[in-house]
Amino acid sequence: MIILSLAAALSAGSIGLDDPAPRASPWLGEVSKDRLIADVRALEGFGTRHLLSGNADPTRGIDAAGEWIKRSLDAAARANPPLETRIESFEVPPGVRVPGGATVRNVVAVVPGTMKEAARRAYYVVGHYDSRNADVLDATGPAPGANDDASGTAVVMELARIIALRPLESTVVFLCTSGEEQGLLGAAAHAQNIASTAPYAVMGVFNNDIVGDPSPAPRALDAASWPGGRVPSNEAMQAAQGPDPRRVVRVFSEGVPRRAGAADLATLRSLAAESDSPSRQLARFIAFVAAREGLAVAPALVFRQDRFLRGGDHAAFNDAGFPAVRFTTLHEEYSRQHVGVERRQDGEYGDVSRFIDAVYLAEVARVNLAALVHAANAPRPPLKVRIITASLDAATQLAWSPSPEPDVAGYEVVWRETTDWQWRHALDVGDVASARLPLNKDNVFIGVRAYDRDGYRSPVAFAAAAKE
Repeated sequence: MIILSLAAALSAGSIGLDDPAPRASPWLGEVSKDRLIADVRALEGFGTRHLLSGNADPTRGIDAAGEWIKRSLDAAARANPPLETRIESFEVPPGVRVPGGATVRNVVAVVPGTMKEAARRAYYVVGHYDSRNADVLDATGPAPGANDDASGTAVVMELARIIALRPLESTVVFLCTSGEEQGLLGAAAHAQNIASTAPYAVMGVFNNDIVGDPSPAPRALDAASWPGGRVPSNEAMQAAQGPDPRRVVRVFSEGVPRRAGAADLATLRSLAAESDSPSRQLARFIAFVAAREGLAVAPALVFRQDRFLRGGDHAAFNDAGFPAVRFTTLHEEYSRQHVGVERRQDGEYGDVSRFIDAVYLAEVARVNLAALVHAANAPRPPLKVRIITASLDAATQLAWSPSPEPDVAGYEVVWRETTDWQWRHALDVGDVASARLPLNKDNVFIGVRAYDRDGYRSPVAFAAAAKE
């Protein structure tokens, strides 16, 4: 056990983005905007990728698109043998959006982890390759789905190619799902299967859905848009409009886990941990890594599971008990989502590829990739992190179970104000499994993360409470 003085604890200061850090640049430099936009256009070219569009035409429909994704990943696998590809099929029963039932076919690619002790940990990159237009049951009409979600599928494919070139210590699964538009069918089937068979421990899921069209901020922010013409201050107007949408990507994360039972909810309330779920720690980690890597597009964390009236595949993983987040552009142009294609003077209008910004899409891919490199190469977060509450004491006594990887070099205790969104302070306590800090545990939130000899840090494990 290490005991720290008050001066040492206070000298920890901020979390420090200027300390020596591993860089993901060898991976990030491989991202190609040209490949990404080519993949989007290829998927658009199948006309419709509606789940029920069938397999009669080898150049049109969902099955043709799935086979093309598989062939593209197979080509990458031949060049980089660590990449394993397959198509998995699930039968789903009749429902409102699949009146006759359906066969859902996901395309899966896997790059096994290079470290024996870490290979059973898995991180996912997900995008759905099916599409729809205004009629959720229209399986024949045009549904190019360039932004929703050929853009996310292209990110999955690009990262699969890159990670196959430079495998990570943990396993990475690249999942292109089908049936998302009909009720998250492919993701739910896959997640439930993984939960029941447990081939690996799913540590985090990055779902990319609508990540290619950084539409401008909402229009109609003039005086006529506000009740009675009462225009807010310039500062309030700027806040309403938000940052440059080409410089941010939203990251949604659930707070209270979907599967939390009565006892779990009671614990969450007692710890005030409603905003410290594994999914939320994953979101914070993504923001932390993006800042350390100095990326051109910054994650804008949204502390809710998803947007109003919409959902995504990450929710299916949340339902199965896995940490999962969603990447989505800052503003969405709803007139180009779930609609048909119409001809206008300046060209086709709808969810078509001419609205995809290839540079922005590449930067979103880099946000995913940087977080993936750091998380998969870092040790597993320590388990059973707890504040010892055996007696009344204003200080903080911590204990945890060590991470299993052989290259673990030590642990950092992190903390933040209870009203803050991000971990602001960190203190290196060395390669130990307990520490006593002169911090008032009642006034801050506390966590612990592991780091290895290369300086990779794990996501934070939030500290619960226990008598021993």
